[in-house]
Amino acid sequence: MIKNEIAKPNTKMKTIICHSFPAWDTPYIKSTVELMTRLAGHNRVIFIDYHYTIKDVFRHPNAPKAQLLGKTSRWRKIETEHGQIEVYNSLPVIPVNWVNNPFLFNLLMSLNAWLVGFSIKKIIRQLDREQTVLVNAFNPIYGWFTKKYWAGIPTTYYCYDEIGGTEWASKWGSIYETKYAQQANEVITSSSHLKEKFDRLHSKVACVKNGVNLSVFKQEKIETTHNHSIGYIGAIDNRVDLDLLKNLAEALPEYKIEMLGPLKVELPAEMPTNVVCLGALAQSSIPEIAMNWDACIIPFVKNKLTKAIYPLKINEYLAMGKPVITTNFSDLSDFEQLISIAANAEDFITATKKELRYNNRIKIQKRIEFSQQNSWESRAKQFNELIANIEPVQVG
Repeated sequence: MIKNEIAKPNTKMKTIICHSFPAWDTPYIKSTVELMTRLAGHNRVIFIDYHYTIKDVFRHPNAPKAQLLGKTSRWRKIETEHGQIEVYNSLPVIPVNWVNNPFLFNLLMSLNAWLVGFSIKKIIRQLDREQTVLVNAFNPIYGWFTKKYWAGIPTTYYCYDEIGGTEWASKWGSIYETKYAQQANEVITSSSHLKEKFDRLHSKVACVKNGVNLSVFKQEKIETTHNHSIGYIGAIDNRVDLDLLKNLAEALPEYKIEMLGPLKVELPAEMPTNVVCLGALAQSSIPEIAMNWDACIIPFVKNKLTKAIYPLKINEYLAMGKPVITTNFSDLSDFEQLISIAANAEDFITATKKELRYNNRIKIQKRIEFSQQNSWESRAKQFNELIANIEPVQVG
């Protein structure tokens, strides 16, 4: 177990409420969850879960249906290795992503905010507002429409993605993110690119980059592997360059390329059979497979969405001591001495062959040592210091 290094907070901050877009129960690694679980070591953390829609209750595979339907308590106290975190599920809301008309969107979101407001008021009634802070985690639309309920509570907007590049929020997300960020007390981002974006909107912007769970991913044995396997951790979605993946698989037919994460797009019929999708696994189960890989890849396309990413997986790869080959989708200057960054498919294939051929124990040791600077404990300490010293928000 990695020791929780977070200093005890400012005495004014007793409770952190996280109004989260990321869902607690989905089996993906999420920066919001990693940070909040560690902050729970010295604070009371209340995690207001993703607002599932009425449709989600019946169709979403990871929706906590018993809580959403009121069959069991909406309030779950979950013990983690860092401390207890309280997860709260509000009433199911009305789906709004389909709406194109501004008046209708505003009407439906106002109704959703009224529904969510019951939960917010219930939570806040038991707290001292002067000793509470709010972290809105990439949830600016609900943040904006529920802002009256949070009056007098210091507010941080935490942004880890380019909202205008997402499929689910590109229509309305950018509009309400701008409004919400400007009325928050501070903004914290997960990448330098996102910080530059918000520097134009707000006077108080900080960057806390993604970390790595060393208790899960740290490699203890300094040795090379020769298993003829290459791996990727993360969702297989529209960020992944499927043409590049196909070209890599064809160039290295003797290697199995294992994709470890949820499959969210359909793979082309001509994708070589040495590309294998293994599905999503709990974080603790990932190293059992990934430790056997000879190299790890990030075959992302380069676009508005990926430009804003500081990839979670890169520190996980390095913590395992693995060679890393990536496209130049984002600013990866923090890692350029340790990884191979390719500008095109030909360079990517060449770099992969080179990393496979010239890996050694010295390189493995350097990767592991570098990753130890980027633990989630150190990131949470930064985050804690930022949110503990902000002044109450003034809501007009």
